Amino acid sequence: MVRYITDKNKPTQVNVRSYTGDGSTLNFAVTQTQTQNKLIVSLNGVDQLPGTDFSVQVSGGDHTVLFSEAPTAADTIKIIELAE
Repeated sequence: MVRYITDKNKPTQVNVRSYTGDGSTLNFAVTQTQTQNKLIVSLNGVDQLPGTDFSVQVSGGDHTVLFSEAPTAADTIKIIELAE
């Protein structure tokens, strides 16, 4: 987690999550209340398009990034959560 001061002088929190693909898993956990517009998702360093490459799913209070295709084994997934 990184905290910094925005131009509005209020703290902003950024969480970074890292995962590794396995060829079958589509869902990767994010913090509750996250929306696809508050996430930066990359696969092997390439930014993914919200609504095309991934979406945010909510099930029983759990929020996950859902990829349109499962990342292959050893793919590196990085999810940056932006929150105010």
